Amino acid sequence: MKKSVVHLIASVWRNTCGTPEFRTMKIRDALESDLRSIAELLLIVHQLHVNAHPETYREISHEIAMDFLATRMAEKNAYLRVAEVDSELHGYCSAAIRSSPSIPLLQPREFIYVNEVVVRPESRMGGGGRALIADLKELARQDGIEEIELDVGHFNSGANAFFKSQGFEALRERVTTRVGTQ
Repeated sequence: MKKSVVHLIASVWRNTCGTPEFRTMKIRDALESDLRSIAELLLIVHQLHVNAHPETYREISHEIAMDFLATRMAEKNAYLRVAEVDSELHGYCSAAIRSSPSIPLLQPREFIYVNEVVVRPESRMGGGGRALIADLKELARQDGIEEIELDVGHFNSGANAFFKSQGFEALRERVTTRVGTQ
């Protein structure tokens, strides 16, 4: 696990004039010095969740996001990968190897669970999300893991479309109802 693999991907970007230009994107392990930028990205996607479901998600500060990510970075079976162009972070992916519960109803298996994939809004459609998922698939193959799972909110239509375009399909659906307290 914890291999320091770097993937380089050539991407077409649009410069400020709208002209296409080729740039190299590097996908690599996150460093402690990246945590501030990664926390900014986490706050972007987390705010979508807070806005959609304030009864479930709470507002967090940049410092709390940094501490949360530092804990994830230290986990043994975790991946925290960044997409970087010209030494600037454009996105990240956080994931971890998990095992199915040891109960007689389920097949024993290991899979990678994706916590987040986040790309800066101004960098979307530039290949960062695709590169992060391709990188994660390659790391999974290297670790002998055949499946990658994630949860995505129904309210996040952009993420739903993106993951579908990357070959993800619905496995199950979690539903909820509010019963109130009286």
